[in-house]
Amino acid sequence: MFQCLETTTNIVKNSFKILIVEDSRVINNTVAKRLQEEGYECFQSYNLAGAKEILNKHDMTLIILDLHLPDGDGEELIFELQESKKETKIVIFTSDNDLSRRDELFRLGILDYVIKGKNAKIILKDILNIIYNIKINPNYTILIVDDSVVIRRMIKKILSPSGYRLLEAKNGQETFEIIQSQNIDLILLDMEMPEMNGLEILKTIKQDEKNFHLPIFIISSNLDIEIMRNAYKQGALDYFKKPFSPEELKLKIEQVMQQNQNKQDLQCSIEASNSCKQFLNKFYANAIFYANSRKKWSDSKFIKIFGESSNNLIH
Repeated sequence: MFQCLETTTNIVKNSFKILIVEDSRVINNTVAKRLQEEGYECFQSYNLAGAKEILNKHDMTLIILDLHLPDGDGEELIFELQESKKETKIVIFTSDNDLSRRDELFRLGILDYVIKGKNAKIILKDILNIIYNIKINPNYTILIVDDSVVIRRMIKKILSPSGYRLLEAKNGQETFEIIQSQNIDLILLDMEMPEMNGLEILKTIKQDEKNFHLPIFIISSNLDIEIMRNAYKQGALDYFKKPFSPEELKLKIEQVMQQNQNKQDLQCSIEASNSCKQFLNKFYANAIFYANSRKKWSDSKFIKIFGESSNNLIH
C-alpha cells in the first residue's frame, strides 16, 4: 500500500548505478551531468562494446540505451542481460518510433521508451520521473487474475521491471482469498474464465464496500459492447482488448498509481499539519502558563516591597 513520500523514496543514491549507452557525446554527457547533479553514480559508453565491458565489471541498476549504435543494435544488449539473469532495468532512448518494435521491446521486459527529439529539459524530466517511479513502485501491489499461466507470465514480464509487487490468481476463489488477506492497489482481471467469469468476479468484489474504490482493469478477447457496458456498470475502471499494447497498459497503471499516491501525499500533509497544530497549541499553552507564573511571582515580590499590588498602580 501507499506510504508517506519520505518513506517511499528512502534509497541510497550512490548505490543506484546508471549506465548511459549513447553514441552522441553531447547527449551522453548532458544526461550524465544532470543525473550526477542528482547524486547518482553514472557510467558512460558511446558504443556497444564499451557497454559490455562496463557490464562485465559492474552491476547496474538502470541502463539508458540507444538502439542505433556504431557497432551494433542496442537490442543485442537486452538479450545478453536476459541470458545473464541480471535484474538491470532498461530504458530505451532512441529516435526510432516504430510502434510495433516498441510493443515488442516492452514484451521483452524493458522499463520504458523515451523518444529523442524533444526539448532536452523535457527528456531529462522524463528520465528523472522514471527513476522516481522505480523508487515508489515497490509500495504498490497488483493482482493478476487469469486462468492462463501463459498470460499471467506475460503480464508479469511486462510489469516486473517497474518494480510492482505482483500477485497471481487463476480463478475467483483464489482472487477473493487474496483480496481478504492482502492490501491490493489494482486488479487486472481476465473476462473469460471457467467456473466464474470476470463479470461475476467483478460484481462480487464490488459488493464489498471496502473494495468500492479498488481499481479493476478488465482484459478480454471480446469487444462485445453489451459486455463492456456491464463491466463498466459493475465498476471496472478500464477495458483492454487482447492482444493489448504493453505500453498502454503500463501507462494506465502508472496513472492510477500516481492518482492514489497524490491522495496519499495529501493525507500525509494533512496529518503533518495537524501534528504541527497540536505542537503549536501545546507550545502556546506552556508559554502562557510560564508568562502568568512569572507575573504572579513578580507581583508578590512587589507587594512585599511596596505594600500593594502593581495592578492597583496601573488602575
